[in-house]
Amino acid sequence: MVFFPTNADAAPVVARVVVGEDVVARALLDRVWEDEVALNRRAVVRAEGICEVVDLARRHPEIYTSGDHPDDHDHAVRAAVFDLALRLQVSEDEVRGLLCTVQTAREQLPLVWESARDGLVGLRFVEAAVGGVLRLRAPLGADAAAVAYAGEAIAVLDRAAVSWALAVPVGVFRRRVRVLVDRLDPVPAAVRHARGMADRRVVVEDADDGMSWLMALIPTVQAVAIRRRLTSAAKHVQKDRREGRTRDQVRADLCSDWLRGVGTDKAVKTTVVVTVPVGLLTGTDTGSTGTGTGSAGSAAVGPVAGNPVADAIVPQLVGHGPIDPVTARQAFLDAPVFRRVITDPVHGVVLEMDRRRYRPTKAQRDWLVLQHGTCARDGCDRLALDSDLDHDQPWAHGGRTDISNLRPLCPADHTRRHRTRTIYRTRPDRTVQAITPTGHHTTDPPPF
Repeated sequence: MVFFPTNADAAPVVARVVVGEDVVARALLDRVWEDEVALNRRAVVRAEGICEVVDLARRHPEIYTSGDHPDDHDHAVRAAVFDLALRLQVSEDEVRGLLCTVQTAREQLPLVWESARDGLVGLRFVEAAVGGVLRLRAPLGADAAAVAYAGEAIAVLDRAAVSWALAVPVGVFRRRVRVLVDRLDPVPAAVRHARGMADRRVVVEDADDGMSWLMALIPTVQAVAIRRRLTSAAKHVQKDRREGRTRDQVRADLCSDWLRGVGTDKAVKTTVVVTVPVGLLTGTDTGSTGTGTGSAGSAAVGPVAGNPVADAIVPQLVGHGPIDPVTARQAFLDAPVFRRVITDPVHGVVLEMDRRRYRPTKAQRDWLVLQHGTCARDGCDRLALDSDLDHDQPWAHGGRTDISNLRPLCPADHTRRHRTRTIYRTRPDRTVQAITPTGHHTTDPPPF
């Protein structure tokens, strides 16, 4: 407040200067924008640092490999990406994607990359623009005219992208880039569609509460037809068979049944490993233990309550995590067969299964899949079902093919173990620690 005296005899007049809320909001927003610019700059510095690490490994493969093989440069780069992924606690795919973004933007999107280095454009915009470049760049072996046109088209994209990135949200930016690239792409739409068909695939993404998203990248015409058929079939499900389900729930159930071949002689038969505590099935504490595997959605009998170790065991979908008791019981009831594997009543481990041959038996593989669920290396979530069985002490150096010397490693880790200087050390609890040539040690903290 400010005082304005009127005269010597009169009391002072008080004038209040009130700062409007809009001024406060403007100051706060300016501060947020300054923070955003600083974060964008820091993200670019981090991304360029990642490129420097990989470039160093490319120039000096001996950091990560022995240097005795002609493809050691490739293995050194992959090992550097692995090292970065471990240290940054991100996936190797994320590191490779960032490398592609930075290298492409620096070489072919100078205006966009300059704005990113100034902090005015975030990396999300740069990634979207790089996606357009990957579509417009000339293929290997293209003639001079095609190369020249690709350069001109990418320059147009660069100029447009830098102006859009400063004015519109990232979602709108992606749409504008996609429309512009469609116009600039010299490849006919029919050819592009055929190229896109090569990328069709099915993806399963874990969700919460024992649920997952099943997604398929397929032609739009087919996707629309599938939904219409599901909708039509759901409409004709009799009310007495809906059991209180909504239309969306009926569609989801029909999709699952059709894909699994439920009620037909073409029903899919595959191995899904589930552990089910015996006490869950009987409602009693028998004090006995067992684990096992089955097929075609089969269940397995697992350790039950009655000892401090078994008390913590719950139904598991091996390689994915816990499932609810209702689903576990139903899996057991649906299983035509199940296998019971007797385990130690206190520690829950199987007795030694000694082998004098190099190749493990199916029983050994089943047990290791059940024991580990995923690749044994810290932080790797690739399924043990799809992993290689690696000898901790190599077979060529006297290692035996028994449970205590075997561990599931995904193909990438298995190759890295034998082709780079990365060390894979098995702990007493059978988890595997990775030690990179630069000295980084992975850890496996308890889940709770």
